[in-house]
Amino acid sequence: MNGKELLRRYAAGERDFSGVDLKGANLSGVSVNFDVGAYDEPYRQGITSDLSGINLSGADLTQANLRGVNLEGANLSNAKLTCTNLNQSKLTNTDLSGANLTEAWLECAELDGTNMRGANLFRAEIRVSDAFSPDLTGAKNVDTVNFTGGIIHLTLEDRTVIDTTENDW
Repeated sequence: MNGKELLRRYAAGERDFSGVDLKGANLSGVSVNFDVGAYDEPYRQGITSDLSGINLSGADLTQANLRGVNLEGANLSNAKLTCTNLNQSKLTNTDLSGANLTEAWLECAELDGTNMRGANLFRAEIRVSDAFSPDLTGAKNVDTVNFTGGIIHLTLEDRTVIDTTENDW
């Protein structure tokens, strides 16, 4: 399946795309070089596609473009998100448990209430402008993540909360 087919089927009301192969797909709905900052709502806030509530559990989204996609309340558990662009995406209350986020980009992504339990975060780039508190219980390779930006509170497996602004990651 390609990105256009998924977007068409989602618009028709389908929500369960668990296990699909979307390697390299563009789900942002726009060109990779599109300047979202140059347009009015909804582009002004960077949101280019609405896939809220979608089920992409176990999907392969390796190197996919999800920049500016609204994935609020989506299920991306156990998804392959290696080298995936999630910049400016809305991931509020999204399930990323067990997901492989190796070298994924999450610059300016909204991560409030995001479940990242057991996710592989090897060399992921997480840059935020606001405080957020994702659940990273059991997350792997947290020490390799490039956390920059606002105040980031991490909840570790033993329920310890770490403020990354006070640590040298």
